[in-house]
Amino acid sequence: MMEVAKENVRQPAHLLIFPAPIQGHINTMLPLADALSFAGSLHVTYLNTDHNHRLLSFFSPSQYSCFSLRPNLRFLSIPDDLSDDKPRSAYQLTELFHSLRTHSVDSFRTLMLAGKNKDHNGWPPVTCIIVAGLMPYFMDEAQALGITVLAFRTISASSLWVYLQIPQMIEAGELPFLADADLNEHIKSVPAMEGFLRRRDLPSMCRKATKANDKELQLFTNFAASSTRSKGLIFNTSDSLEAPLLSQIDSIFPTTNAVGPLHALVESITSSSVSVSLLAENRSALNWLDA
Repeated sequence: MMEVAKENVRQPAHLLIFPAPIQGHINTMLPLADALSFAGSLHVTYLNTDHNHRLLSFFSPSQYSCFSLRPNLRFLSIPDDLSDDKPRSAYQLTELFHSLRTHSVDSFRTLMLAGKNKDHNGWPPVTCIIVAGLMPYFMDEAQALGITVLAFRTISASSLWVYLQIPQMIEAGELPFLADADLNEHIKSVPAMEGFLRRRDLPSMCRKATKANDKELQLFTNFAASSTRSKGLIFNTSDSLEAPLLSQIDSIFPTTNAVGPLHALVESITSSSVSVSLLAENRSALNWLDA
């Protein structure tokens, strides 16, 4: 029994990072993977969808080849089960996230189960996952397999705090409000923001909602609340920027980690920056800027 316990202690840590498959999340969570790959013996797997993996490999080949030189960092991918001609922009995400929830979770589970033992490349089993807060179904799946999960929120702590308080705003009668309402009216039911949060500062779904059970309003409310089921929360922010709001979030989350700004962290470790794109760079404005 003692020998088994000692073997478990010696098990190398293996972290899997899974961003939501959109540019902004990739740009934020890839620097985190890059920085952590320098953390001693920690193994880091960065998981993309097949579609985005192909795009990143094509449009950012030099950055990908640089990552391939890191012995503790690798890239894997799973299908999103959409055809290549389906739009996946930030303004057309409904079908993408529905497909991820209803189809890709199976591929994710298969990947996690396959990684219960060392794979053919000698990588140890996944011991912890950092997943985008917009994909709670992957968080739940990993936890069901006994894997520790942290949620990463690419939005600010202030933004998440507002999302978390949507039920309180509805209960206080401050949401929804009429289309012709005074947008400079202050919101008074959000703790620590009473003195400056206005209707016009609320997320777009709050300003557009005409009823309390608005589907988009409830969707983002549930996304925010689901993060509380994780073992901890990671923000790309710092105490010097958002200490009062981080303190509020600390009161409802097990652990809150403000690790930003991540681009500066990576530059301090590697003396280089992380920049990848799902699209070809449009350089047509450079001549104008140079002039």
